[in-house]
Amino acid sequence: MSAETTGTATTTPAASRSSGISLLPPELFLMIINYLDPRDIVRCRRVSRSWHEAFGNPSNITLLLKKWFPLAREVRKLLEEGGFDNPYKISEEHKYWRRIFDQVTARYDHLARGKPRSVQRFKLCEDLHFGSRQWFQVQPWESHASHLTERVDFAFNQAFWTYEDGLLVYPSEERRWLVLMDLETDEEYVVPFLITGKVIRRIRLQDKLLVVEWAEPQAFHWLNDSDGVHRHYASAFDIKKLQSGWSVVFRNEWKIMFLGHPLSERDRFFSSHNNTHYTIYVWQPNRSLYTADEDAPIESLFVWDISKPSSYRPSMDPTGRWKDEAEEGPSIVGRFSFRELGFYSVRQRGCPAIMKLDVNSEAHTVDITENVCTGPLRHDVSPLEWTSKVQTTSVPFLGYGPCWRRDAGVVFPPYRGNSGMQTAPFTSDDPWYTGVSEAADEQAQVFFRLQYLSRSWQWDSLRLLLTIQTPRSSITLSHLESSEIAAKGKIYGDERFVIGENYDRELVVMRFDR
Repeated sequence: MSAETTGTATTTPAASRSSGISLLPPELFLMIINYLDPRDIVRCRRVSRSWHEAFGNPSNITLLLKKWFPLAREVRKLLEEGGFDNPYKISEEHKYWRRIFDQVTARYDHLARGKPRSVQRFKLCEDLHFGSRQWFQVQPWESHASHLTERVDFAFNQAFWTYEDGLLVYPSEERRWLVLMDLETDEEYVVPFLITGKVIRRIRLQDKLLVVEWAEPQAFHWLNDSDGVHRHYASAFDIKKLQSGWSVVFRNEWKIMFLGHPLSERDRFFSSHNNTHYTIYVWQPNRSLYTADEDAPIESLFVWDISKPSSYRPSMDPTGRWKDEAEEGPSIVGRFSFRELGFYSVRQRGCPAIMKLDVNSEAHTVDITENVCTGPLRHDVSPLEWTSKVQTTSVPFLGYGPCWRRDAGVVFPPYRGNSGMQTAPFTSDDPWYTGVSEAADEQAQVFFRLQYLSRSWQWDSLRLLLTIQTPRSSITLSHLESSEIAAKGKIYGDERFVIGENYDRELVVMRFDR
């Protein structure tokens, strides 16, 4: 007999019971889902059709987006555009909001677990090309005041790639050219710069201006039996946004040192630029037979105005006879010898302290940030307990006026040659001395940090590890996982990805967005 004829209670099918939560009043439903994690919301949609609708309803998930991920780039954009005011105004279909919610949830889930959703690898050009050196880094300092012993504990090799705001420039082994890549669309654009027949010293993308510093492979003058002087140049390219994609347009070229520069491991120069100015600091050992002094190297600093486009290329006219004086192009607007640098108390001498070099076009100053380790120097004190003093000195390069010296207000890791005077501040609560490199997405409050983590601080047991921190999580990857992007001690990125180089000369992009 049926239950209806016997009068016994009927048993509710499992499918009906499971869908009961979707019939709760909105207030009770929100109280329940507030106890769930973002991943649980996505999983609950798999239970039944009614659960799929309830846990994908825009009126529910938009509230959770603002609560759990208020700093995510998609949420920030929707808040700025007023997209949360009426979820159905943007799209009557639930798919739009489910896609946004799932996209953000998946990204932060992978960030929290330190597991990228995908990994891109790009082979970089080799150092030698047809038997001649094609990429020759500016050598890092061996001594630096940010180390209490004044000896750099570990110096990384320079990275020949650069990044800014989702744009990546690197020397492609496949194309044999410099390539600009938009990491949002994966579209690539060839930089109109012939790398063959040149010795590349450094590349840097800043303020949507790409600057390539390079030298002639043949010396035009010899200082002695071992050191030859090579002409050095800088070529600048504007990175312009188009309706569809990007364009890379040559702006100008200039000779960065009037007397040239040796291709040696003792002669060093460091530079910085913005969209209108370029500054270069030159540090060379004193080669004089009579006045040589290890603590008195030859130092100078120059500032160039590079705002005006010019078709003239000094590398094609070494003697300068074909230069049209009427054609405006890059020009020097500030010069500082070692005497002026000493007057402004920024002369570095034999143990440099400079960590960061910037040029401020609005204030017409060169900003020099120095980092000095201040101790205490005792045998019973671990390096993890050392302290540092970070100061910035702004030196005017136009007109006359006093310099401005003040505390930088931020913490920098020790100098290890990995950032080329473009060091980012260290925001971790861990000891500053453990820091190597940091990529910070300040708007999203997502941080990627390369740092040494060791309780005993024994050099034979040190490991360089990557820590990923979000507003809701923090995880430190293993040494093996971190080595995928740690070879040059230099990382960039935002909440969508982190970029570094591995030990196989590959540029690696760990993606958390797709």
